[in-house]
Amino acid sequence: MRSSSTRSMSGRRPFCAAFSINFSGAKTLLSAVTQTFLGAETLSDPQAVTTPYAFLGVPFGPAYEAWEYGAAAGAADAVRRTSHERAYARFLHHWNFDIGEPQFEDGRPNVTDLGNIAVNVRAPEQIVEDTIAVLKPLVQAGVVPLVMGGMDSVPPLLVAPFEGVEEINVLQIDAHIDFRDEINGRRDGFSSPMRRIRDYACVKELVHLGTRSIGSARREDVEAAIAAGNRFVTIRDLCNRGAQAVAEELDLSRRWVVVLDCDGLDPSIAPGVGAIEPGGMTLIQAMTVLNHLARNNRLAGIVFTEFQPARDLRDATAQTIIRLLLGITGLQRAPARP
Repeated sequence: MRSSSTRSMSGRRPFCAAFSINFSGAKTLLSAVTQTFLGAETLSDPQAVTTPYAFLGVPFGPAYEAWEYGAAAGAADAVRRTSHERAYARFLHHWNFDIGEPQFEDGRPNVTDLGNIAVNVRAPEQIVEDTIAVLKPLVQAGVVPLVMGGMDSVPPLLVAPFEGVEEINVLQIDAHIDFRDEINGRRDGFSSPMRRIRDYACVKELVHLGTRSIGSARREDVEAAIAAGNRFVTIRDLCNRGAQAVAEELDLSRRWVVVLDCDGLDPSIAPGVGAIEPGGMTLIQAMTVLNHLARNNRLAGIVFTEFQPARDLRDATAQTIIRLLLGITGLQRAPARP
């Protein structure tokens, strides 16, 4: 991520329109949705999920500034809406040429939609504890979370539930490495998620994929990432060596949690971001890497961040996310359990 001073508030939806708000102070972890992802069943209890996957919206994470609360808050609902407008539910039993077989033979999605984490405006930072509380029973039960952020301070909330449950590797797809220890005294903002993820004992390998251009990382941050054992595969490396070759280098002895910041993708397929960086990963490159993990039953969870629907063009970013999720859920039909 770039520092917060480079972000713009223009063009996004009003704060209150983006997510369900709880004014009462009562403890409500999940807010229901009227449209679900792929027409999936919806539940309000994560412990009741019996499908291999659970779709969850997390409106925001820890913030540097107030505008971050609304910038990407509507991402999950935008993906849900696009999945309806493209009528995927009607064609789920049809052939998906991205995976080389029918998406779901019985026409039923193998995912449950849990809605969105409810927001308490009196204590917005409560969302950290609430998100982990929803994700933990999923991880413990072997359900693969499909999380839609939210700015890029959300990813550590997906990794936290694996602590003490399973050793994992983490793959970050992002234009920037997000390895600042702090900015303005804040250690959990959108420039620090990979630094905080590296703090977890359950995280073994950490790979930064698709890095390019200039972001918040300074020399000392890159050196700290190298010293921590992180591995870099820049976008130039990826293009020179090929996505399949890079995918085959990923260690399959542990499962992977994928952190996908939408600015890691090329703006031609993901224009709905705040920090456009030309020359990002193509859909085929991203699909090649993610589908490799799915085919080998090595995907433990994925979180998409930084998708700002108000900046999207003809729902291109939402459509890209759906295509990637269809590949994962279609290829990894019976996820490994911790």
